[in-house]
Amino acid sequence: MPVRPRRSAPFEVEPGFYEPAGLWFYGNIRLLEASLAYIPRSLGYVEQTASELDAIEQEAEYRVLHSTILVCGIHNAAQMRAAIVPLRWGCPRIVVFSGGFQFHLGKDLSQEPFLSATLWRECWDARTDLAVSRRAPDKLPSFGRYNPTVDRLIMRLARKEALGLFSPEESETPKDTVKR
Repeated sequence: MPVRPRRSAPFEVEPGFYEPAGLWFYGNIRLLEASLAYIPRSLGYVEQTASELDAIEQEAEYRVLHSTILVCGIHNAAQMRAAIVPLRWGCPRIVVFSGGFQFHLGKDLSQEPFLSATLWRECWDARTDLAVSRRAPDKLPSFGRYNPTVDRLIMRLARKEALGLFSPEESETPKDTVKR
């Protein structure tokens, strides 16, 4: 296994690798301690009608308005529809990417990951949201609209089943502590 750089700053300031889970994080890591949810109908190989997308959006809105943090992706229209809902209500979200943060958020890690999100927020806010990826910040994504790896990670994070994050042996999720 390659040697990963040690943390030099909190996850809100720069991306960091959390080795027990094998995941990269960028943003508000404390969201993992909150009540989490995902929208099952937005996962899988999906070609939804307009009414189905509306139902996904309504379910996401219900979850957000009932104080849960939405775990979502951006690799298809259903995922994007769900990912916009927390922005409309000024709420945080956990977004799972198929590639590195620089590809999805731009070199300076400040862009919203898809254009329609900029209607509610001009740029990515690492103090509010959390980005999660299996790939290093400078790596390219998979370009498919169907990504079962991302879908499984969304489910496992929302159910708090992600290995190394929520296992019984580990009593804590990653903290913003800096190792020197």
